[in-house]
Amino acid sequence: MPILHTKNEYLIPRGRAYFDPYNASEELTGEIDLGNCPGISLSIETEKAEHFSSQSGLKEKDGSWLVQVQRTGSLTCDNFSPSNAALWLTGTHEVKTQAATPVTGELRNVIPGRQYQLGASAANPLGVRNVTAVTVKNEAGTTTYAAGTDYNVDLATGRVQIIAGGTSTITAATKVQFGYTPVAGTFDSVKSGAKVELTGALRVVSDNAAGGNRDWYLPKVTLSATGDLTLIAEGTDVVTMEFELEALKPANAEAIYCDGRPVAV
Repeated sequence: MPILHTKNEYLIPRGRAYFDPYNASEELTGEIDLGNCPGISLSIETEKAEHFSSQSGLKEKDGSWLVQVQRTGSLTCDNFSPSNAALWLTGTHEVKTQAATPVTGELRNVIPGRQYQLGASAANPLGVRNVTAVTVKNEAGTTTYAAGTDYNVDLATGRVQIIAGGTSTITAATKVQFGYTPVAGTFDSVKSGAKVELTGALRVVSDNAAGGNRDWYLPKVTLSATGDLTLIAEGTDVVTMEFELEALKPANAEAIYCDGRPVAV
């Protein structure tokens, strides 16, 4: 009977990734579907303590012990969702509501030729967007300036441009008051936070192009954003978010789990 050789298992990995953030009490809060992640990798580095004998003229190693292991890796995601953007910024994601409350008398110092964001304030730095019924008046509110002659407006972005050389009396020393009505609606809002890394669990559910599916679970990892986030680009490549990850060993578990799937017999 001929020798039976081991069957090779070749792997082309694909799958879905989920991140489950810890809360302040280091409790899992529910898995976030990260969407398309074209690259997740792990790297293991070890350190050994070595001993060399001094009992003869030739110094020979007579002992070697593994004393340290470090498990790191990287995660690349090109699903630029609000929740993923908040992860990359180690910040927060919330859904805000814009009310259709008319605004009058929003005073601003203006300079002809420049643009101004309606509703911008310390509490709302991005201002309001999608507005109607925009007006521009003098500081006292007694003179109404003409759209297209004294100013231009982009209703979708809530931006007003004071026209240089217009027929009005707007000068570099002029203060005007803006009026407008925001459109009622909701929108996603993301802002950065003070943390430099996130801690939680990482799960990869495999759907491989080749090779048996094995699901991975890392019960405690830290994610920290790295690299560049493109805000404007000339090309057509989609934006990617890069994370460095470190797999840690929890108190009552192992650092990494990799399981196949049961097959009915």
